[in-house]
Amino acid sequence: MGGASVPIGDLGDAVDLGYTLGAHVLLSPSSLPKLGFRADITYDSWKEKGILNSATNAKTRNIGVMGNVILKSSSAMAIKPYAIGGVGLVNSKRSGSIGNVSVASASASNFGAQVGGGLEFQLSGFTTFVEAKFVNAFADKSVNWVPITFGIRF
Repeated sequence: MGGASVPIGDLGDAVDLGYTLGAHVLLSPSSLPKLGFRADITYDSWKEKGILNSATNAKTRNIGVMGNVILKSSSAMAIKPYAIGGVGLVNSKRSGSIGNVSVASASASNFGAQVGGGLEFQLSGFTTFVEAKFVNAFADKSVNWVPITFGIRF
């Protein structure tokens, strides 16, 4: 899955719109047709605002691992809405360089939580989906973002 990563709060004050990439494993027990469990790993990256010139490169990235519960619609339609929520760990890192010289970077891992929703599109042999989530990493400053993703599930 991949898409846009929209920073909000204090993070939105520091960085521009970025991108997100991720993968997940979904478990949908047949005995629980409206419930699913999903493990996500995601990578979000944003360029810092206020870069001095083209030789200056500073960015913030987050790598997250989340365990989620999915509440699925029982609709027989080809398009199915769902809600998702979960908790996990988020590692944030700020790094940069000026020309070919690396600037010291800082990294921290924090507890994280996410909640959102999406639409699944059942196709022949695979499923596609669009999804938006609010993600919060519980750090000293507000570290919130909204990944908006499109993905394919086999």
